[in-house]
Amino acid sequence: MVLDRTAEGGWLPGGPSLYAARCAAALGVDVTLVTGMERGYPEEVLRGLCVVSAMVDSLPRYANRYDSAGARTQLLLAEGTALPSGLYERIAPCDVLFLAPAYHEIGQWPQIDARVRAVSLQGLLRATGANGRVVHRPGAWQAVQSFVEPGAFCFFSDEDTADADGLARRIAAAGAIALVTHGPSGAARYFGTSKEERPAVLATPVDPTGAGDCFAMAYAVRFAEMQDGDAAFSFALAAGALAVEGAGISGIPSRAAIEERLAKVAA
Repeated sequence: MVLDRTAEGGWLPGGPSLYAARCAAALGVDVTLVTGMERGYPEEVLRGLCVVSAMVDSLPRYANRYDSAGARTQLLLAEGTALPSGLYERIAPCDVLFLAPAYHEIGQWPQIDARVRAVSLQGLLRATGANGRVVHRPGAWQAVQSFVEPGAFCFFSDEDTADADGLARRIAAAGAIALVTHGPSGAARYFGTSKEERPAVLATPVDPTGAGDCFAMAYAVRFAEMQDGDAAFSFALAAGALAVEGAGISGIPSRAAIEERLAKVAA
């Protein structure tokens, strides 16, 4: 998890793992969140989750700013502490194993059996430039290669690296499935030598924070339920659209809301 600096100078709980976990819980899934924990972290955002945590000196801390078009400028204020590998020994086999590092605090897949394995590559693709500004990490393939395995789902945004299409094709060539989100323009899925583009589900945007995490978790959960990539793709696009229509974690959609939006799209 992370702490995000607000415009008023306070801190909000966030991070891809928190958004993904809350999205899974909203879909009715039993969730175990494995994370570092900093003293004073707001406990109310963890209600309903089984949390396996280790106290760390610091969580990753960010400051995010969005322009009128939704483009983000991000500063890394603290890198955070690497997670101890022993945390994962307490996790039983599961239906979905979803990795969502906020920066570089995870270096490899943990030894946990799962039917569906998915990873958000966003944090791994980050580096810092002048004054802590988040920039593209050089050597994108080398940064994510250890997480790319046959059959795994790899999620990232076209804003996360300079050549999103090239990275996605390399991931697909290695036997994984790459899903690249394009914000309000939809998303693309790469598998083998194929690429499929889909438009976004129409939305009235309020806050884009966490939408990609909701897209990714919704895809992974739906695929685990149905073993149908097409159905998972549609479900994820609806989840991402709904996520931008609310502020922060409050915008994470329920399963019923996603199904309702899908029905409207189909009508």
